[in-house]
Amino acid sequence: MFFSLASKAQENTIIANKKNEFRVDLLAVLVSTKASLSYERFLSHNFSVGANVNLSNSKKLNDDFDRGYRNNVPKFEINPYVRYALSKSTSRYYFAEVFGSYNGGDYKEIIRLVDVNNNGYYTTLKSKYTDLALGGALGYKMYFKDSIALEFLVGFGSNLTNKAKSPDVISRVGINLGYRF
Repeated sequence: MFFSLASKAQENTIIANKKNEFRVDLLAVLVSTKASLSYERFLSHNFSVGANVNLSNSKKLNDDFDRGYRNNVPKFEINPYVRYALSKSTSRYYFAEVFGSYNGGDYKEIIRLVDVNNNGYYTTLKSKYTDLALGGALGYKMYFKDSIALEFLVGFGSNLTNKAKSPDVISRVGINLGYRF
């Protein structure tokens, strides 16, 4: 039992000395063909800050957009965040996150125009949108071999400034695999 406690304490010290982490969201790649990369900097045992970047070019979402099944399609997100560890361990812990989001994509609407002969007609107008969002998330992170991170994350936020064109809800859902150094 003494050796188990000693090795656990040593493992926590090794992980705590590594202050940087890069992650890739495996769920985003497999489900939505979205590239999602994250960087996290650990400020203390309990607090960390980071940023996540998502780039999307999903064939299914683009097809749904072109066929008129949806009026917007997200293309990018930049999500800075602050995290607080809810557990004591540094090798396996729950955390709470507050994040912001700068996001954008394509928007489509049907508008009515009038020609020179005063005849009305409808056409589709495509444009771009950008918006800012705030949200929160909860997650669980565990480390293997002192450096390999596996993270589960679920969170949601709401767009604030361009609600007519942007999606109402921004989601932060993922299964991330990372490396801490």
